[in-house]
Amino acid sequence: MPKAQHMVVGRELRRLREAQGLSQREAADRLGVKNYTVSRNETGETPCKPAVVREALKIYRATPEEEAHLLEVLENANRRRWWQGSEWRGVVKQKLLTLVTLEESAKLIRVYDRDRVPGILQTADYARAVIRLGMEGAPPEEIDKRVQFRLERQAHFQESQSTRYLCLLDEVTLIRGFGSKEIMRGQLRRLAELADNPRFSLHIVELSRLNTPTGIGQTMLFDFEEELLPTVLYEERHESGLVCQEPDEVDHRSKSFDRLLEVSLSRKRSKQRLLDMSAK
Repeated sequence: MPKAQHMVVGRELRRLREAQGLSQREAADRLGVKNYTVSRNETGETPCKPAVVREALKIYRATPEEEAHLLEVLENANRRRWWQGSEWRGVVKQKLLTLVTLEESAKLIRVYDRDRVPGILQTADYARAVIRLGMEGAPPEEIDKRVQFRLERQAHFQESQSTRYLCLLDEVTLIRGFGSKEIMRGQLRRLAELADNPRFSLHIVELSRLNTPTGIGQTMLFDFEEELLPTVLYEERHESGLVCQEPDEVDHRSKSFDRLLEVSLSRKRSKQRLLDMSAK
């Protein structure tokens, strides 16, 4: 699965190629690589090798400014990140790497999950209960390591101080819950606290409301600065994840998300509902 930084490199290479009127096949022939290599480089599925990028820049007749910019982006894409530490070996699966890099690069994240509170918002106890249920029989130390990674991911997200987070919380997930009643009360209090943070916009999708358009399913939409990437749709699967950059599909999901947002509770009413639920 592609990482956000390599998607940025690929998008810029595609722009330069198309500016020269070259097809992917023509570019592949001139670069001496297979057509699917160019395709996967441009989607970010396969990281670009610096030597290939430099050769492509010559073929695409990039200006010195464009060349300097792209090589800087490529260097940033290849820079070692916090999640590449040896302590996370075996914990960080490919789909999780994609998710973390998208979180690092986006300016707005829009989330709807009918099954659980999203990972960025979870308390340690809630995260442990969710992970334990999904890894039945796993040793406690492995579960603890995954919980610690989730908390580390939250800490880095908080430190960024730039990305905004818009979440539609399905009331079903808040009622059914995970762990125990005390764990759920702690999670609800945590959500109420985050509701006061201007970076977080939390809206509850009411269970009792009729004709609620919840059929969009689990959705994560990542919006970027315009010059970086268009909006990306990410869907988490049981053993994998799906990154979609197709404009029609992304636009359809974005509009579906907006419709669900329109019928959800306001931030103020959502916070009060969280407080009321945590007091039970």
